Amino acid sequence: MNNRLHGNTTLTSEYQPSSLNPPVNLEQQSNYSLGLGAPIPQHQQAQQGLIKSLFQRFYNLSIGRKQLIALIASELVSIVGISLVGRYLITSNLQTLSLEQAKSELAVTDINYNIKINQMGFGFRGQSDNPAIIQAAVLHSSGQVLTPTLKQEVKQILTNELKARKIEYATLVGKDFKIIVNGNTNREGEIFNPDNLVSEVLNNPQQIKATRIVTWSEISKESPVLPEGFSNQNALIRYTVTPVKNSKTQEVVGALISGDIVNGKEPIVKGTLKATGGGYSAVYLSQPTGEFSLATALDQGSSKDINQAQTNVPLPATGKNLLAAAISANGNPVTGRIKVGNQTYTMAAKAVPNKIIETNDGLATVVDENSVAVLVRGTPETALNQLLENSFWVEVLTIVLALLIISFWALVFRRGIVKPIQHLEQTAQKFATGDRTARAEIFASDEVGQLANTFNQMADKLTEQAIRQENEAKLSQIVNEITARFRGTLNAKKILNVAVSSTREAIKADRVIVYRFNENWEGTIIAESVGADWPSSLGEQITDPCFARDYVQKYQRGRVQVLENIYAASLSDCHLVQLERFAVKANLVAPILIDNKLYGLLIAHQCSGFREWDDIEINLLKQVAIPIGYALEQSSLLEQIDTSRSRAELTALEQRQHNEALQQQILTLLSDIEGAFQGDLTVRSEVTYGELGTVADFFNSIVESLRVIVTKVKASAIQVNTALGDNEVAIRQLADKALKQTDDISLGLNSIHQMKVSIEAVAENARQAALVAHRASSTAQHNGEAMDLAVQNTLKLRSTIGDTAKKVKRLGESSQQISHVVALINQIAMQTNFLAINAGLEATRSGTEGEGFAIIAEEVASLAARCADATQEIEQIVKKIQRETTEVVKAMEQGTQQVVEGTHIVENAKTSLNEILNVSAQIDELVQSISAATASQVETSQAVSKLMQDISKVSVLTSNDSRKVCQSLQQTVEISQELQATVEMFKVN
Repeated sequence: MNNRLHGNTTLTSEYQPSSLNPPVNLEQQSNYSLGLGAPIPQHQQAQQGLIKSLFQRFYNLSIGRKQLIALIASELVSIVGISLVGRYLITSNLQTLSLEQAKSELAVTDINYNIKINQMGFGFRGQSDNPAIIQAAVLHSSGQVLTPTLKQEVKQILTNELKARKIEYATLVGKDFKIIVNGNTNREGEIFNPDNLVSEVLNNPQQIKATRIVTWSEISKESPVLPEGFSNQNALIRYTVTPVKNSKTQEVVGALISGDIVNGKEPIVKGTLKATGGGYSAVYLSQPTGEFSLATALDQGSSKDINQAQTNVPLPATGKNLLAAAISANGNPVTGRIKVGNQTYTMAAKAVPNKIIETNDGLATVVDENSVAVLVRGTPETALNQLLENSFWVEVLTIVLALLIISFWALVFRRGIVKPIQHLEQTAQKFATGDRTARAEIFASDEVGQLANTFNQMADKLTEQAIRQENEAKLSQIVNEITARFRGTLNAKKILNVAVSSTREAIKADRVIVYRFNENWEGTIIAESVGADWPSSLGEQITDPCFARDYVQKYQRGRVQVLENIYAASLSDCHLVQLERFAVKANLVAPILIDNKLYGLLIAHQCSGFREWDDIEINLLKQVAIPIGYALEQSSLLEQIDTSRSRAELTALEQRQHNEALQQQILTLLSDIEGAFQGDLTVRSEVTYGELGTVADFFNSIVESLRVIVTKVKASAIQVNTALGDNEVAIRQLADKALKQTDDISLGLNSIHQMKVSIEAVAENARQAALVAHRASSTAQHNGEAMDLAVQNTLKLRSTIGDTAKKVKRLGESSQQISHVVALINQIAMQTNFLAINAGLEATRSGTEGEGFAIIAEEVASLAARCADATQEIEQIVKKIQRETTEVVKAMEQGTQQVVEGTHIVENAKTSLNEILNVSAQIDELVQSISAATASQVETSQAVSKLMQDISKVSVLTSNDSRKVCQSLQQTVEISQELQATVEMFKVN
């Protein structure tokens, strides 16, 4: 192998740092600010210097220490940050949860507050149907005086309600707002209309539940049994106002008023503490002056025993803002954090509705800024504080564990990253000093290992690149030397001989040849350099039938074929035979291109054995083929230039001799044809050999043809003059008729246009009718669907009414069972009364010893009497329910019958509507057909109108053309006469 191609030379390189960016000394920067130019104060300069010094110290630390500091800082920042954020989120979520819990517990307070008033409303709604109360209200409204018995009975009913429900007010008021009977002190005849609630019920007969403030003077008039310790103050009271109606006329004849004072009553707040497990609960009233007074409250504090809860504990001054916000929130709960005593509570407050009106659609709640009561619920934050304390110690433990983990990972990081980086740094320094064999040791497959692997790959590529650059330099030198040998000659044979001999010498091949193609892509070896031990192939012609089809395009694109072993290259048998003739074992083939066209191939043969061709040898053969093509192209161009110059000189001499002979023949031809210019068409030119002889013969033919034409023109001119004279009158008549036809067509066109306008109007009316019919059909179809829906809803209503009737019947049956039970109770009461009478008789017989038993007997008798009265009232109510149930059943049966009849009527209407729908569909189809036919007539009339317009245009054109023809004929006569006079000058005989 040539040492010039494959020599190994060690390359060294030195890194020179860039001098474009000189180092900057931070301490030498200006002490003036950029914007104002004012000097920086000394203490700021000291701070800046300290910061720069700290940063510089950090920059000078080793990677391991930087890594340790960064790891500890990043971990601590992340842990502390996560802890702070987590603590904030936990605190926020717990506070939010506490607020929501306070709101939900406030709902419990609201329920406890409304239980009593709902019970009052339910009880007094039942008492409004009591016959005694109704009778008393009716008599009062009619101006009659109540009997003492009736008055006593009503008062007893109201007194029982006061005792049973533990309320302070139970009053029957008439339509004139005067008290008829009340349960406490006798106030008969006094006006009693608290906050116009009675007026509102009389105007709108619906029960009202309201929360109001009652003055101490009003309470003193009523003189109810008050809670212990309550005196000489306004009170928060819950009213229910129930209309009393005449059972016969359903006219409102009065109102029943119940009132429960909230002040000093613990069940409202105590029930909340029991349900929620402690805390703070209170009810406040808003005075007309804007101040808030405590109605009732319980504070359990940190105690777990509700019996140890403190009563009537007010909120601090800051709690007044919460109460004011609750009033302004119009019934929506408001929250806050307030400390009561030593306990911090999450407080929720809500204004009590002014009134609740029972309507047919449900309860209508009225809440505004005039609310007089506020419910307060305080949820203790003990559990929240405990959770926060627990989370704090968990965070501290987490930080300690994190520091231990950081220390462990710092050690692992130093062993796994810092040491490999230091080893990689040492290897890089060795490679930089010129040691190409220096390679980094790969400890692992992580990023550092990948960096070491990348460094090794970079070192390999740099070494390969250095060797490749050396080989390319040597290759360029050899190619330049070979090219220089044939650069001074333009002899193609010499160029090729020099090229093959120099190439064989450079790559040490056994044979190098140039194989040239002809136009059929059959080749001949035209140049060869071969060793003495191998047969010569110069002049051999080789034909490869597959070459033109498979390889021409590839070689024209610069393909280089490399065969290290011809027997392992999957060559055809015929190809192997051709190579074996010249003892070829391996070869290189590079194309020789001239003007981007394949001229031939530059081939190197290795005959001594198989050979592994190096890249430099392949590139050398390819690079040598390029200048060979350029040299051959220059040689070919020079040969073509010499040949073209010789041919041009010979052609110029022949052209000059030919022009002289042609000039002489032209003079002779001009003398022969001079008579033709004078009008003599009988002259002839002499026909000679050559181009002018052809011209003379062609001239004679032209003159003869012209003579025949002139003769015919004379005869034709005479005939034209005669014919035009005979037809001039007929042509003028034809023009007049064409004008008349044009006028008639114009009149017909106007008539057709009027007919077209009428048909278009009819078509528009038909289209409007089609739209109306289609809308009617669509409307009928929608009505049909609506009727189907009405039938389905009617059937559902029928089923619902039937089910309701069954349920009402069952209710009547249940009321009958109640009647049996009432009768049984009545019998028991009678027997009890008899037993009481007997007991009284026995006690009388016993004398003084039976006085106590006699009193008990009287009480039992009184209880039996009251039980009998109650059973009679229940019996009357049950009878009333049975009577109304029977009426409802009858009404529902009638409703069911009416629904059935309505169903039949709707079905009949549906049938009629279906018939209307069918007729509408038929009308729609007929109108659509009429519209389509009319549209077709419009199109036909438009076509006829257009056709008549075209005919009119053609007629006008015909008329114009007739006039023009007449004029043209006159001109033709004149021209024909002129032509006849002109052709008379030619001599044709």
